[in-house]
Amino acid sequence: MGLNWDCVDQIEEEKKFITYKVVELENKKVGFELVVRGEKMVLTPEQVMASFLRRAKTYFENAGMMAKEMVISVPTYASNAERQAYLDAAEIAGIKCVRLLNESTAIGYNYGFFRKADLTKDVPRKVAFVDFGHSKLCVTFAQFLQGKMKIIYTYSDRNMGARQIDYLLFDLFGGEFNKKYGCDPRPNVRCRLRLLDAIEKMRKLLTSNKEADINCDSLMEDEDFHKHFKRTDLEELITPFLERFKTVVSEAYEKSGLKDKLDFIELVGDATRMPAIQEILKEIFPGKELSRTLNSQETVARGCALQAAMLSPNFMVQNFEVQDFQQHPIQIQYKFSNSEGALTESDIFTIGTSYPSTKTITFANKLGALDLLIKYHEASEILPGLPKQIAQYRI
Repeated sequence: MGLNWDCVDQIEEEKKFITYKVVELENKKVGFELVVRGEKMVLTPEQVMASFLRRAKTYFENAGMMAKEMVISVPTYASNAERQAYLDAAEIAGIKCVRLLNESTAIGYNYGFFRKADLTKDVPRKVAFVDFGHSKLCVTFAQFLQGKMKIIYTYSDRNMGARQIDYLLFDLFGGEFNKKYGCDPRPNVRCRLRLLDAIEKMRKLLTSNKEADINCDSLMEDEDFHKHFKRTDLEELITPFLERFKTVVSEAYEKSGLKDKLDFIELVGDATRMPAIQEILKEIFPGKELSRTLNSQETVARGCALQAAMLSPNFMVQNFEVQDFQQHPIQIQYKFSNSEGALTESDIFTIGTSYPSTKTITFANKLGALDLLIKYHEASEILPGLPKQIAQYRI
């Protein structure tokens, strides 16, 4: 969502997990080429997302709720262009998005709102949320009081998830099959999906068993693929991945400023069930029990539902104050038409700024029309290829 053709590295990464042909559209947008009922079509990611939103809307309608408003979660790392893509998808689906909510914030909503009886009004509870799911890793540190939450620090890696582990296994098994039978299942879409599905089932079995089997009957050209695999073999295969995981979580912990100050560690996402991942987390957070009190699959949706109820006039919900974390620094550039010299730059929101917040700016020179540009700072860590410009005005 929100990527363009300039995001070369990320598009190449995503192609590993996309079964349809990825094509360049006008204005460097990304599209998927597919055939429906014999007719070739090209759909944008926004159109695909819109179909999912329309399907979600039918669930509400079947339950007797005819509202056309939604709170939609977005990855915490998402830039302005990526967030706009979600808004465009909602508009295509005929849905009004009343708020875009960071996934890390949604998790915090679900955690803090239902624990008011356990929280105090003056002594904050500091919690680390490690969200390691299918496609990404997000580490969030937050503190909670009764009816209040503040995100202290959050960091995400969009290319660190269980799908990367599955792809390593897919490449290994596909290569073995090709070497044995002389036919490669990896380029074939049907074989690819069947093998990836079997790999995911085997990986989940290895979270609770030391050994597991993978079976694919008639994978390609009537040849079967069967293999016995050990958990130790998996951990050896993904050793560089595990080292990277440890580095990301450790650095986030260091930057949070909460070293030895955490009260709880909450695990979210099915990939956190892997024993190797849990051992790394125990090493990073010594002496802390790894908790799993949140529903890994539904916690983000529940957080969005809470936010929607708070915004809706049809529900009476107790207020829950949230201070979120600004992950990307934002600056302005401006110049008056009658003035000489270069553009004046000013940082308005730095990394770690709590929001929602308001910033008042006073311009010393008011000669002529004002050209104002709002953009991400050059040092921001948004994905290479995405536009840094957020908005531009002439006043």
